[in-house]
Amino acid sequence: MTWEIVALVVLAVVVIAIAVVALERKRRSAALRRRFGPEYDRAVDEHGERTAAEAELRERLERRADLHLRELSPAARDQYVAEWRAVQARFVDEPRESIVEAERLVDRLAADRGYPAEDRLEMLAVDHPRPVDDHRVAHEVVRRGDRGESDVAIDDLRAAFVRHRRLFDALVQDGDGRDRSAPTGSRRPDEGTARRNGDAGRTRA
Repeated sequence: MTWEIVALVVLAVVVIAIAVVALERKRRSAALRRRFGPEYDRAVDEHGERTAAEAELRERLERRADLHLRELSPAARDQYVAEWRAVQARFVDEPRESIVEAERLVDRLAADRGYPAEDRLEMLAVDHPRPVDDHRVAHEVVRRGDRGESDVAIDDLRAAFVRHRRLFDALVQDGDGRDRSAPTGSRRPDEGTARRNGDAGRTRA
């Protein structure tokens, strides 16, 4: 009888331990999903299963901890904002070209902030997962044009430009988290410019 009680106690302990481990794994998975957002789903799709994806994301967090990012000086920030405004001004006449240039500008800004070239998007996604997801979508719009697909409408280009802008905003803002690229209370210039271009494109069509 005593051994039966001991066996039941041991079994109960094992069951509890398994449950605790399962709950901890679930908690860690939920934390990674919250941290990475759409990047979590992308990693799972790439690896084909959750365990490998989560291991890769945790490894990213470790590499990100070793990075030493640089804040922009006020002069550098102003220069980037001026360059962005020049790029967005081209959108009306050269929408696709301006999107390509916007992507290059974002890449240069990320490099100046200290994100490494070899895995730049992966490291950026640790800090800015949703803007990076927007950036990836915008890049795919340009690739569709490069492949000669004819369904790249002006609205797609307009949305791509605004998506690039979100990562630009995330990188150009300073330590207090405020967006320095547009005056407080004003509409973002790229949205107005893109909207006008979209209207013009529809008129021409």
